[in-house]
Amino acid sequence: MENLEQHVKKYFNNFSDKNLKELSKMFSENISLQDWETLAKGKSEVLDANKNIFDSVDSISVTLNQFYQDGLVAICLIDINVNQEEILKVIDIIKFDNDQKIIEVSAYKQ
Repeated sequence: MENLEQHVKKYFNNFSDKNLKELSKMFSENISLQDWETLAKGKSEVLDANKNIFDSVDSISVTLNQFYQDGLVAICLIDINVNQEEILKVIDIIKFDNDQKIIEVSAYKQ
């Protein structure tokens, strides 16, 4: 079983690369995503929400600054660099199932 921190880094790398195909492989069918603008439930809705984010920016990259783990829950303090202009400070809480598929992402802007 892959180290959870490595799995989270892979998720952020795929997000930064706007790689919906690889993100899809990481998501549970029952995934939910909630941030300060979006609530999406189910894999297709979450992928659509990610695609909408990707389509609205020229570039996006995630830097993982701090990582905390409690069982299958990762708490991540991240910087999201949008269009190499704006930096959003965000706390992501990412929950995994026993197969290390992502079942929930909750994002909070600081």
